[in-house]
Amino acid sequence: MDDSVKTIAANVRRLRAGRGLSAAALARASGVARATLAELEAGRGNPTVETLYALASVLGVTLADLLVAAAAPAIQVVRAGEGPQVTGPVLRARLLRQAAIERARVEVYELEILPGRPRRADPHPAGVVEQLLVHTGRLGVGPEQDPVELDPGDFVAFDGSVAHVYEALDGEPVSATLVMTSPS
Repeated sequence: MDDSVKTIAANVRRLRAGRGLSAAALARASGVARATLAELEAGRGNPTVETLYALASVLGVTLADLLVAAAAPAIQVVRAGEGPQVTGPVLRARLLRQAAIERARVEVYELEILPGRPRRADPHPAGVVEQLLVHTGRLGVGPEQDPVELDPGDFVAFDGSVAHVYEALDGEPVSATLVMTSPS
């Protein structure tokens, strides 16, 4: 069974039960066929974006709440082609990370990391999280004591309140998107 489908199945069952809804009530309220919901909760089938949005709406959660397992590691790496994916007639989406952000500041940067030597960064204040998606090139990035190597399409999230490093690998520039979140 595909891990994404298993995660969705577990989340729908958990959220439905947590709201005291029967499967029939959730199916009726969302407009999703009862048989489709039963297959989904059993971890079978391939739910559409529309089905997931309908269920999320009734359950009072976001689409990401259905796609992501409950806990994320301190350093989260999503390799190219991995992660929950949903496809519709005109949209394909890959969820890279879900984060609850309340009273936070979000900064989005387009980065170009040039080869030559690592860029060492001092720790940011407590609560800062750095999230990078690599577009081209190979990148060494993360906590200075434990950086990870990323290829195009890979994603990482890590605690920015520790000394960290960015390094273009293989002698080629790297382009990436950086999203930093910090308490406001």
